[in-house]
Amino acid sequence: MKIQNITINKYKAFTKQETIPIGGSNVFIYGENGSGKSSFYYALKDFFQSSVENVQMSNLRNFNLADGGTDCSIEVEFDGGVKNILNETTKNTNTTQIIDANRLKSFLTYKHLLGVHNVKISDRIDVFELVVNGVLKHFKSNTITENIELSRLWNDVLIEHDKGFGSGHEFYFARQLKASVEHKARKVNKALDSLFHSTGSDYLAPFVNRVLQRLYPEMEIQFTRRNITINDWGRIDQFPVINLQVSENGSSIDAHNPHFALNEAKLSAIAISIFLGAIIKQSPFSADLKPLFLDDILIGLDNENRLKLLELLKETDIPEGDKVFKDFQIFITTYDRHWYEVAKVNLSKNWKFIEFYKSNSGPQIIHNDKTSLEKARAYFDAFDFPACANALRKECERLLRSKLLETYTVGEGLKGLVKPINLETLINRLKEYYEDLGVEPPNELVDSLQNYKSILFNPMSHSDIESPIYRNDLELAFQTIQDLEAIVLPKRTVIIEKGTIFNLSLPAIDYTAQLKIAKDVYIVEHNGTKTETTISFFFETWTRAGVLYAVPTGLPPIAVTNVNRLEQVKSSPFPIDKAVNGLNVTFTDRGVVNINEDDLQNAMTLAGHTLSTLINSAKQ
Repeated sequence: MKIQNITINKYKAFTKQETIPIGGSNVFIYGENGSGKSSFYYALKDFFQSSVENVQMSNLRNFNLADGGTDCSIEVEFDGGVKNILNETTKNTNTTQIIDANRLKSFLTYKHLLGVHNVKISDRIDVFELVVNGVLKHFKSNTITENIELSRLWNDVLIEHDKGFGSGHEFYFARQLKASVEHKARKVNKALDSLFHSTGSDYLAPFVNRVLQRLYPEMEIQFTRRNITINDWGRIDQFPVINLQVSENGSSIDAHNPHFALNEAKLSAIAISIFLGAIIKQSPFSADLKPLFLDDILIGLDNENRLKLLELLKETDIPEGDKVFKDFQIFITTYDRHWYEVAKVNLSKNWKFIEFYKSNSGPQIIHNDKTSLEKARAYFDAFDFPACANALRKECERLLRSKLLETYTVGEGLKGLVKPINLETLINRLKEYYEDLGVEPPNELVDSLQNYKSILFNPMSHSDIESPIYRNDLELAFQTIQDLEAIVLPKRTVIIEKGTIFNLSLPAIDYTAQLKIAKDVYIVEHNGTKTETTISFFFETWTRAGVLYAVPTGLPPIAVTNVNRLEQVKSSPFPIDKAVNGLNVTFTDRGVVNINEDDLQNAMTLAGHTLSTLINSAKQ
């Protein structure tokens, strides 16, 4: 069961409804700080959390909106078009699949890893704070934590032990306070015993090592824990500890200054491994739906370990039966543009890449389901003018390719394979198309396209891409693209194909000929009128007064004797006006009234139909 679409409306950074197509894929998101990617993270997290508790959506509505609306909502569409929604007035998220998926607590943000900086490393490595208030902050289980989040269990102990006793307090006697604090402490101790003691029923170390050794093959960890003890006054006498026992290549580092052996990258890797190990341990409880969201957690990893983490999640070299993440739908976010581009190269085709940008109107979201024009508008609103110009260029190319016939969009070489056609050529072909049909081109539009192609659609030609002039140029370019989209190109229909042979008979000068059409003849429909394209043809054969290939004048006629001249005449296409002029030389020589173009078209026949009849019928 996978997520297909996520629709978020006016939640946190979102100022309007945005539908983000997921398509059942894993998702890698780039977003600069403040772009809304964390709002996306929390939207999905709150959606799953709402399956077991109330989420006050009215408190999460974008606080900049003053329209008095109550339409803050999160909708997730799953396979088969099944939609579940969480909004300010209702929800239908309490389904078995969503509840089970929420049990995984598989949402990790960089904030949960900040405890890496506070890990106490001396002779031992205490990761209690990192685990309980960090990577396993939201961990809960019916059997381990009585379905209460681990961090809340610990916080309940702290709240209770801070209470006083005596007159005016909840507890009059110290023994009463002690009993209450011990009751809460036992829940924490039970969880520590289960998760972090080698004899515990849910000991995490084996699962953690499955992940860690994909990042650092030489490393292995074990846990030891120290439980909470409470003194007679109801105060914490011994605070809890989760110690790491780390070995490298089978040798413990505990006796070799672990604070030197464990740098931030290794501690981050261990923290991530603890989180993922716990999810692997819990994953059987959610058979159908397994989301995994890692929000900016790559901060503490160097590039080598980032790549290792991606390989870990891809599991490309893992036997099918040993794969643990194959059924998960993974979401990763990063603010690092370079790393985003690296990930695009290294991840397989079942990953979708989405970009978030901040703007005055909320997140601008770029994904491949958007058209180039939609991307251009989003980049423009996000003030990324070079990206906007690039998207406009792609939209311009798309429009020209879609409007022009295929014969006008083929580049140089064999069907464009040798040298793809470029934008400048496409713009020129637009003008050529009109000219070939004998129609006045839209010169103003063509000039605008040429202008923006030179100064705008190549953004690096602009010395100051932040200048108001450049922004104004972009706004004008949007209008030019709009004009291009609106233009309706002349429609052409072939009525006579190239190579068609017509018979010509002119009895007044005792003349016959076979004329071969030199190029297709079209009926052109434009602005409500129909016209034919220029007609030209080759004189294949001709006779005058019974003489083949006779010269135009003289009687009795004589044949052309200059072979080169004859081939030149036969291989040259004659537009109909030029043919009329040539034939009228003979009409004048014979003292007969000259003909015009209509006369010639009426004298040319094909299967009993004159050329004039064929043209007029096609115009009906």
